[in-house]
Amino acid sequence: MASVLALLITYKYLILFPIIVIEGPFATIVSGFLVSLGIFNVFIAYPVIILGDLTSDSIFYFIGRFSSASLNKWTLYFGVTPEKLEKAKKYFLENSTKAIITSKFVHGIGVSGLMTAGALKIPYLKYARVCLLTDVLQFGVLLAIGFFFGHAYKQIAVYLNDYAKIISAVAILIVLFILLKIYMRQKKAD
Repeated sequence: MASVLALLITYKYLILFPIIVIEGPFATIVSGFLVSLGIFNVFIAYPVIILGDLTSDSIFYFIGRFSSASLNKWTLYFGVTPEKLEKAKKYFLENSTKAIITSKFVHGIGVSGLMTAGALKIPYLKYARVCLLTDVLQFGVLLAIGFFFGHAYKQIAVYLNDYAKIISAVAILIVLFILLKIYMRQKKAD
């Protein structure tokens, strides 16, 4: 934690971009704190943050877009039939803006939604526009939190970590449920 803060103070915007690409929300809160101390300029930091997260979103989009064929091979293994996949695809395509926005706000499992947008070949400009508008709001709020409450960044990190643990636990339970369902289906077939 302190090492990220030291890197940001030392290298400022040069290191901010790659840190945002890797871990945007927490680094944005820390950046808001640095703005409040006068170390960062908000008019430089904010566009760098938006560009960094948009880069990250684009990476996930293109991973989904160019690996969708290999991902489809695994769907049957997890009990996803072509019918279920088509139903999910139809829902995502009809509600792509909502799905992308939800993916942006649900940390931990949101990456799969961003990759799904690529796999379903949602037009990139639409995807980027939705991500950009979401980023402007989301990172504006996080920057403000850092600005006003940055002195408590260690406590905020604990809350973000707890949130990530809860989301991870829910994701693990879902995976276990799916595996149990597959096991029961195979046992029933025998």
